[in-house]
Amino acid sequence: MSVKRKAHELARAIMESPEYERLTKAREVVESREAAKIMLQDVEKKQRKLREKYAAGEEPAEAELQDLQKTMELVSFNPYIRDLLDAELSFSKMMAEIWEIIGEALGLEPPEAQPTEQEPEPRASEASSRLWVPGRDF
Repeated sequence: MSVKRKAHELARAIMESPEYERLTKAREVVESREAAKIMLQDVEKKQRKLREKYAAGEEPAEAELQDLQKTMELVSFNPYIRDLLDAELSFSKMMAEIWEIIGEALGLEPPEAQPTEQEPEPRASEASSRLWVPGRDF
């Protein structure tokens, strides 16, 4: 049994899941709607800017956080973006469950339990991985 082969099987199973299919369809719909696409790009740009600040160890200004909140409220009125956000949430939940199952099988502690109060939490700028982690948008 090849671990890599099983990983490819898992990837295929994920791609065939209803959560992934819904996510890809929702992305396609947003891409086909110019106004929705522009709104989504604006939100992503603001999120990226805040992530960069956090990664650099800076605290964003309250105005920036409020601006992102207002933008998120505005785009949530768009039914295409709202559907995409719901699809992303469902997919993220599924992926988190998969990671939890793998972690439990390997005897790994959940991410919340790993850093102790004596150990400083690693900064995002020190991380070597560029993978997106569910629940860590900014």
